[in-house]
Amino acid sequence: MPKKLSEWPERGELVIGTVVRVNPYSAFISLEEYGKKEGMIHISEVAGKWVRDIRDFVKVGQKVVSLVMYVDREKNHISLSLKRVKKYDAEEKMREYKRELKGEKMLAQVARKLNMNMNDVYNDIGFKLQDIFGETFKAFQMSMTPQGYDLLVRKGISEDWVKTIKAVAEEQMEVKEVSIKGVIELKCFKPDGVEIIKKILKDAKEKYELDIKYISAPRYSIALKTKDAKGGEKKIKEASEEIIKNIEKFDGEGSFKVE
Repeated sequence: MPKKLSEWPERGELVIGTVVRVNPYSAFISLEEYGKKEGMIHISEVAGKWVRDIRDFVKVGQKVVSLVMYVDREKNHISLSLKRVKKYDAEEKMREYKRELKGEKMLAQVARKLNMNMNDVYNDIGFKLQDIFGETFKAFQMSMTPQGYDLLVRKGISEDWVKTIKAVAEEQMEVKEVSIKGVIELKCFKPDGVEIIKKILKDAKEKYELDIKYISAPRYSIALKTKDAKGGEKKIKEASEEIIKNIEKFDGEGSFKVE
């Protein structure tokens, strides 16, 4: 990934690498995020227990997350540790790395759509996305929601770029559908109050595409399935406010709570 090709890792940083050589007392790691610079893990930094054979813990071709212990740029030496990396941190770093790989692949799709080479795309937009959001993948995710799209533009990304990013994201990513739920309580003291409530709920159901079910008087569940979580929350809130406003016209009352 071009993000850090000419850079060096910092002490205390978690890095991703592939084991390229294993000696009796050390293993050498090619660091994916730093232009394949090599780091070394001494046998004493492999595990938090006595290690009889280092090959029981690291093997050539294995992808590992390690902690940077020491960096000497003049000697081109990077000292790494495996035993000082917590399992949760290693898993999160690996997820982050996989997201960035996906982001890079989608950026390559952007390059193809615009008939540009990857170096030009990174110089024009890739590095900027990394600086703003920390990872390219996040920018593609955000582009698929109205709020995220607007944020990209506000951050200084030209709308032509954002449109292309969004187009690629929609082609490559499947947005999971979420269910937003709430409970609305409605009371109407008129003789035909039950029928009034039913009519108001029926109209709201059709207008806002809601799933409304009776729980027990005076409570009703309201649910909305959407791929835009924030937009869905706004929509269900607007629907509940309209329902309550309509019931108040008949001297009724209501309240709404998101679950």
